[in-house]
Amino acid sequence: MRARAALRLVVVLVTACIAAPALPASSAPGRGPSSARPVEDDRGTKLPDLPPDRSTDSGIGDATVVAILDEAFPPYHWDYVASKMPQARDDNAANDLPLTTAPDRWLPGFPDPASFKSYRPLELSLEERDALAPLPPLIEQDRKVWRSVEKSTPNRLNYYWMPGTKVIGAMHFGGTKIVADSFSHGTGTTSAAVGNVHGTCPECLLLFISIGNAESAERAISWALDQPWIDVVSNSYGHSNIEVLGQGVGKIYSGSDVVAQRKATERGQTIFFSAGNGIDNSFAVTNSTYMSSQKGPDWIVTVGGVGRYSNGSYAGVGRPADIAGVAGDYPSAYQAATVGSSGAIGFGGTSNAAPLIAGIYSRALYLARRDLKGPSRAQNGEVIARGENFACGNIRPECELGDGVLTAPELRTRLFLGAVHTTAGTSDPYDIAALPPVGEEEFLSEGHGSYLGRVFGTKADAWLKEFERLLGPLEGRAAALTRPAGEAEWMQVDSYCRQEMWGFWEGGYFVQGKVELPGASADAPIRSALENACPYLPEQ
Repeated sequence: MRARAALRLVVVLVTACIAAPALPASSAPGRGPSSARPVEDDRGTKLPDLPPDRSTDSGIGDATVVAILDEAFPPYHWDYVASKMPQARDDNAANDLPLTTAPDRWLPGFPDPASFKSYRPLELSLEERDALAPLPPLIEQDRKVWRSVEKSTPNRLNYYWMPGTKVIGAMHFGGTKIVADSFSHGTGTTSAAVGNVHGTCPECLLLFISIGNAESAERAISWALDQPWIDVVSNSYGHSNIEVLGQGVGKIYSGSDVVAQRKATERGQTIFFSAGNGIDNSFAVTNSTYMSSQKGPDWIVTVGGVGRYSNGSYAGVGRPADIAGVAGDYPSAYQAATVGSSGAIGFGGTSNAAPLIAGIYSRALYLARRDLKGPSRAQNGEVIARGENFACGNIRPECELGDGVLTAPELRTRLFLGAVHTTAGTSDPYDIAALPPVGEEEFLSEGHGSYLGRVFGTKADAWLKEFERLLGPLEGRAAALTRPAGEAEWMQVDSYCRQEMWGFWEGGYFVQGKVELPGASADAPIRSALENACPYLPEQ
């Protein structure tokens, strides 16, 4: 009885503690290797300018791979074409990647091709000159290629790569067969994370895995978690153990291999999961992230959603969250008509927020690897980059890169501590009378805070200025941001609650036997109630 009462208390706290109007649903669920000059193609869009890469180290040894599990996408869009990547467009030959060659021949750590039942390229009809070329004819031209794609099972892994694109891998575990037009959900998630035109890590490589139901998703992510050459896994979906008329109820779910999740995180992989858009997927009623094995474990980075211009978080988003990104009308390839265009309607929901944040983390990892001389790809014992010592800036002379070793916890910390809270709390961001943020409400909705990413399109100054909040302290060139009062105490209790439900570990804010919880406080009623209730949560 006490456990059920405690469970009800936590659900009430995280779903009803903020009496604010819900926002309308979205229409859809430093310094880096790049060009120092504008690039305008024959017809079409201008690709963004970034500071030049001065490193002479091979880009092969620093390559960063993001795996995205979702529905299909159109790899013909310039967001995915290799010749439009920053590495291909600059004057530095050292960072170029051999993206016409099978990944096992050059990517450090890639598995033996014999481990796959099928391992072959998909030769596509890419358009690299005319940004106004329509997408559908290219897909239709390669219809025979796409019909040849076979589904993967745990005992029959069929792996494909796409020469001439940044898609170094694609696997079909369920749902549609990898390719689709730009109206597919996977178009938004992949382009927001690694897109050359729209993504927060245009330098990163993509491993795409198509999924359908919960069974196919769990098979796919179990395989991805076991791959040390995959740096980041981003997921913009959620399943439920309870279905009513085909709709998941409250995202209450326990079907994940949480032990595999924890082991992958402790090895050095970072897993991002969208917090969810509320119980009915319309931001109307908040879903509790604690109750889902996909979003609740302490080793998962749970991503909430905020308004487009950093002036309010969505009242009905899943919570608690670790961090937040833009959840409405984000510029991406979603619904794009041509290979170089943006969609007329932006992508949205926490489906967008999760890959946006995953891309920011991944770009910081890539640039950190470029900072460390020599091949630096690594994923072992939480180490994710290793090279010669780095000369930190004089503002933070003992920056994380100074010893030549970067760990995943160090980089996640810099990601978290570079986020800032929005200005309008969880009120309607279009309400000019919106109240200022309240500490506990912001911690529930946004965790450490938010990033806007490429919300202003290709205008590099806004995007890179925001990114400096992470990269500057990481390289020692800038001071870390001052953090809000109560944040550390909130995160300790949040970490404690997640571990009570999904298992203990030593990688969170709370470490059993080593971290003392803050205790009750009249100034933090939600945190105090959670601290009292969480010991009675049912262990999963």
